[in-house]
Amino acid sequence: MPTKVVVATAADENYAIPLAVTVRSLIDSLAPSTQLRLVILDGGISTTSRERLKASWDDPRLEIEWQRPDTRTIAGAPVSGHVSAAAYLRLLLPTILDSDRVIYLDSDMLVRRDVTALWDEPPGDSLIQAVQDLAAPWIDAEVAADRYAERLPLLAAARPVANYRELGLRPEAPYFNSGLMVANLALWREERIAQRVLECLQENSEQVLWWDQYALNVVLADRWRQLDHRWNQGAHIYNYPSWRLSPVGKDAIGPLRREPWIVHFCSPIKPWQDGCRHPFTSAFFETLERTEWRGWRPAPAPELRLQIVKEQRRLLKQKLRWSLRNAVQGLWRKAG
Repeated sequence: MPTKVVVATAADENYAIPLAVTVRSLIDSLAPSTQLRLVILDGGISTTSRERLKASWDDPRLEIEWQRPDTRTIAGAPVSGHVSAAAYLRLLLPTILDSDRVIYLDSDMLVRRDVTALWDEPPGDSLIQAVQDLAAPWIDAEVAADRYAERLPLLAAARPVANYRELGLRPEAPYFNSGLMVANLALWREERIAQRVLECLQENSEQVLWWDQYALNVVLADRWRQLDHRWNQGAHIYNYPSWRLSPVGKDAIGPLRREPWIVHFCSPIKPWQDGCRHPFTSAFFETLERTEWRGWRPAPAPELRLQIVKEQRRLLKQKLRWSLRNAVQGLWRKAG
């Protein structure tokens, strides 16, 4: 009997093109005998784009479900920059799906390996399987890693959960990126994970960094299992000048940079935007040529570049603000 893998992703109209590439690459990487149940959490995709997406993914192994979730439960969740409310749709999966498991993928990915290998991983008692975030690898990098002064300028966040002590999290614990999750939905329902994540966002609104990923790391602390970094290669891996300052080992950094299994375009400038220099930009467009958007390229957009510069400045200010807060807290602890 052929394997049937359940995959979910979420997007709105702004992400129709990267969604086309994410799913096309997912299909292209499947074994011939693998069946795919694909659930699209539709955050506002136009009728025209939906038809182009369906034509882009034409494959007898594919069964598509379009879900337009009731978003009232996630209304008011914090959004900013390129992130819309669609980022929170994954929290609704336990109520939308009848499956006990799902592979969730962000819609800005390029899949380069058959995800059946993920599906075949026994879930055990973990709530999710995920990949350590390459931009913010630990709850507190100062405690978890050596050569902290050298690492600090390379990290997007040294303490992605700034109030981790109050929440009882271990400082040396790894911090995961929620762009890829193999979720044990049966346990999510049993333990009310989605509700607890939303409650965490509300109760810690002043501390939230990176939207629901903050709350997922709080609620799922010590209840998730690490996957190979190649299953979710964040763009931040190219920021590290050497393996010694990166969160991966000497033998792992080369394959991770050159041959990732899933590329996550989580950099400020993405392949479908003008000026992207990501090493896998050409691979993105090679896959796009196998969709209904073949021939499309981003138009020069000086205003977009200005917007991205403003977003980078905002993130830098946020990082400095968090660093200052953490430094003050450290001084208070030493004084006490």
